Parts: sequence; C-alpha cells; structure tokens
Amino acid sequence: MNVEKLARMANQIAANIDYGPNKAQAVAGVADHLLRFWTRQMRTELAEGHARGDVGLTEVAELALAMAMRPGAAPEMNDTGGDAG
Repeated sequence: MNVEKLARMANQIAANIDYGPNKAQAVAGVADHLLRFWTRQMRTELAEGHARGDVGLTEVAELALAMAMRPGAAPEMNDTGGDAG
C-alpha cells in the first residue's frame, strides 16, 4: 500500500480521536484502532516509511504507531485486510 496514504489515514484517525487535553488517552485510542483495523503489514510499512523520513505523522499518530509496534502489543481482532481496503 502507498505509504503516503497510510500516513494520511493515520493522521486523520488521530485527528478524529479527540480526548481533549488527555493526549495519553488519544494515543491509546489511535493505537487501539491501528491494532484492530490495520493489518500488521500496513503498520510495518508506515513505521518503515516514517523511519526513513518519507512521510510525516502528527505527534499523536507517531506515538500511537510506536505503541502499536511494541512487542507484545494487543493482537488484532481479525486480520482481514485493514480498513483501507
């Protein structure tokens, strides 16, 4: 999948999950979304693209991706291809 599209989607998710001043709760909400609705491949492609500097992420999206990529992060509910179709 196109890494620019993944970054745009992650940033949109972060913008739509608003917990006001509680950034930690917003980060956890975005990480939960990435784990539940994105495939491991989508998360990996975004993490690699961001690490290379190919795409930019908002602070909440970046922290959420790091949380979702941690070893032992909660497993996916189901890995059906992600919400990007």
